[in-house]
Amino acid sequence: MIKHTIQYRIIYADTDAMGVMYYANYLRVYEAARGDFMRKIGFSFSEMEKRGIVCPAINVNLEYFRFAKFDNEVTIITSVEKIPASKLEFIQEMYDTDNKIINRAIVTLGFVNSERFKAVRCPDWIVSLFKNQSEN
Repeated sequence: MIKHTIQYRIIYADTDAMGVMYYANYLRVYEAARGDFMRKIGFSFSEMEKRGIVCPAINVNLEYFRFAKFDNEVTIITSVEKIPASKLEFIQEMYDTDNKIINRAIVTLGFVNSERFKAVRCPDWIVSLFKNQSEN
C-alpha cells in the first residue's frame, strides 16, 4: 500500500449557507490531494496527456461521518492498495485535528486513449511508478 498525507484548511469558499463544507467540495479537495500524491511518486497528468492517455473518474463513493467547518484544519490521507491495471482506485480519508474521521471517499479512475476515447490498460510506465513506490 502506498500512502500520502497532506494538510488542508477549510476556506470560506468551501462552505455552504449552513457554515459547513459543501458536500461537492470534498471531491475538489480530494482531487488536489490525489494530484499531490501522484506528483510525489513521479507522475504527471500533463505528461500522461501528452502520451495520449486521460484518466476520467468512473466511480465515486463518498461517506459523510461528520461536518468540516470553515477554518478547520484537516488531514487528508490518500492511499492506493493495488497496482493499477485497467483502473486506479484511491481511498481517501479526511480527519480533524483530534484524528476523528470526517469523510471517506473511494475514487476510481479509468485509463482512456484520448484520441479514440476507448478504455485501455494502465500504461507500463505508470505501473512501474507504483511498483517502485510499493517496494520502498
